[in-house]
Amino acid sequence: MWIWLGVILILLLACIALVLILLSPIKFRLVARKVNWNETVRIEVVTLYGLTRLRYEIPYIIFKNMKDGFKVEQKHTSNLEKGEADSSAQDINKDKVRFWADQFHDLLRATRGLKQWMASTLRYVTFDKLDWSTNVALSNAAHTATLSGVLWGLKTTLIGWLSCYIRLKQRPRLFVVPVFDQPPQFVTEFECSGKIRLGRALYAGFVLIVRVLKVKGGFKKWLSFTVKGN
Repeated sequence: MWIWLGVILILLLACIALVLILLSPIKFRLVARKVNWNETVRIEVVTLYGLTRLRYEIPYIIFKNMKDGFKVEQKHTSNLEKGEADSSAQDINKDKVRFWADQFHDLLRATRGLKQWMASTLRYVTFDKLDWSTNVALSNAAHTATLSGVLWGLKTTLIGWLSCYIRLKQRPRLFVVPVFDQPPQFVTEFECSGKIRLGRALYAGFVLIVRVLKVKGGFKKWLSFTVKGN
């Protein structure tokens, strides 16, 4: 009898642990900053109640020329890996962008309803914070005011479109500050943080696999994309 009680207790604890894992949030935070010609991007992801932490950072983006495009340095760290952060650099030019666009179109053809899947998955993402501030100055005050109006319109349009697909817990904070009687400058900072439950993310992944398998050759396309990377 005591053996059966022990087995039942173990199974009950396992079920509780499984439920807690599935209900745990995947938290993310994105910070992007541009100060004139200097740019930085940082992404942080925390899962399993803080047991797993990932960090991806682009410390700088250098514009080389119109032909070669940009040089981007990347760094990523994880508390599950020992040693220093891995870093790499790559060039992003028009050929690279065209290659990515072709890959995306291939994935669209290799997945039944990929856009619908993305839209339905985003509905389970909750944003706790969304801030976007910009300071801009041109040599002419009238041009500065005009550009500020254009930037404000672009921001409100973009955030309005995005709010149709995601849930916002608080009103986005958008700022456009025209700076007069100052040298030309462009400073912008975007920060957002949000979460999705691990169970929802796993379910979305399962649905994606089913959609891929419904297309002939879809799995092979995705496998090729995963192996080749970027």
